[in-house]
Amino acid sequence: MARPRTITLQDLGPPLRGRAPVSAVELAAVLRVNRTTIHRALNGFGDQLVKMGATRRTRYALRRELPGAGNQWPLFRIDAAGGVIEWARLEALHDRLWRVSWLEDAPAWAGQFANREGLWHGFPWFLGDVRPQGFLGRAIARQSSRALRVPEDPRQWGDDDTLVFLQAAGEDVPGDLVLGEDCLRRALARAAVPETRAEADFPELAAQAASTTSGTSAGGEQPKFSLTLRDPAGLPCEMLVKFSPPLDQATGRRWADLLLAEYHAHAVLERAGLGLAGVRIHDVGGRRFLMVPRFDRTPDGGRRGTVSLESLHAAAIGSLPRDWPAAMESLVGAGLADRQEIAKVRHLHAFGELIGNTDMHLGNLSFWWDDALPFRVAPAYDMLPMLWAPGPQGELVTRTFAPLPPVPAMREAWQETAGWAAEFWRNLTVDERLSEEFAVIARRARPTALAISR
Repeated sequence: MARPRTITLQDLGPPLRGRAPVSAVELAAVLRVNRTTIHRALNGFGDQLVKMGATRRTRYALRRELPGAGNQWPLFRIDAAGGVIEWARLEALHDRLWRVSWLEDAPAWAGQFANREGLWHGFPWFLGDVRPQGFLGRAIARQSSRALRVPEDPRQWGDDDTLVFLQAAGEDVPGDLVLGEDCLRRALARAAVPETRAEADFPELAAQAASTTSGTSAGGEQPKFSLTLRDPAGLPCEMLVKFSPPLDQATGRRWADLLLAEYHAHAVLERAGLGLAGVRIHDVGGRRFLMVPRFDRTPDGGRRGTVSLESLHAAAIGSLPRDWPAAMESLVGAGLADRQEIAKVRHLHAFGELIGNTDMHLGNLSFWWDDALPFRVAPAYDMLPMLWAPGPQGELVTRTFAPLPPVPAMREAWQETAGWAAEFWRNLTVDERLSEEFAVIARRARPTALAISR
């Protein structure tokens, strides 16, 4: 009787890497051996082997090593009170697969994005969403790129680059997730003793931030920095601080007007229940500074989960919607949001159009993010009349405010937010900090917004 054929790890490796997850029966068929031979050989992979399912549903895959970063990582969540739970474990597998194993019950939305074994085809969207982005993100990535051996521009990062950053330097990314124990310890130390700064430090911090890039960053994003300030009650409050170029420049005066407009937009939306409390504005050192609280941080050193409409829609739907309301309709159809949230988004979008916000891309709207459904809209941000922003070279361009009439589904939202827009334009016009040039724009814009909303 012929002896059973033996196989090596070199024989098993290619089908495990290219077909995973794969059963012992499938491996036996590919390699033309019996299942006993397969099971015996699989043991040789040790820690590299991932076993999913049980009995006849058992499938196998191999973990993929990322140089200097390992192949599996604990994923922690920091709650609003600063408490920590180990939420899940992330594993890198071959063939662009990632596995998320929940430590307790899976989130209500998990089944819409991964299979029962927790496999994701591509990097999990809720982690990809917290990679460095925007002006601050590019500054952080540039500082870390050499040590981590990733591209300077995070827009060029692949999944592995994002993972390398998150496990090595992701202690202060947006939201409530922290990947790896080293980052967790740094995150907790940062929260325990917040380093507070005073508004007198703003000119120095602005000069440092402005030196990281030349002019404004891609997409019209304004330079900014983050810090911890004391709120009126003396509690630490983490802030994002936008600032204008010097006020003695034409471009500086225009951005100062736009930051003042954003301040008034926040005030209107806060009263409507859709905006942030605690937004401040201050002129110091020849610049204007807008201080916006981070709504993903709490005074107790805690955090709140958030996710952008852009990431959520791309993962759930895939197609590119025309605007925020259309994206929300898709998410409602997918069971991820409800119609009450559509109403909020319609109001935000209508208000944005009535104040000349031409930059309402999907990254400028976010949701509170936890294990439950439906997702709920987070406070508005970056709501300002970008129609009048300086051009790419800082030039001031004359532009006409002529919003198109709303489609029938948006008419009610426009009518209801017309009063908000009127209040915004009125409050901006009478603010003595506004330049006379922009006051003329504001006085003309108010009747236009009211007329089109009728």
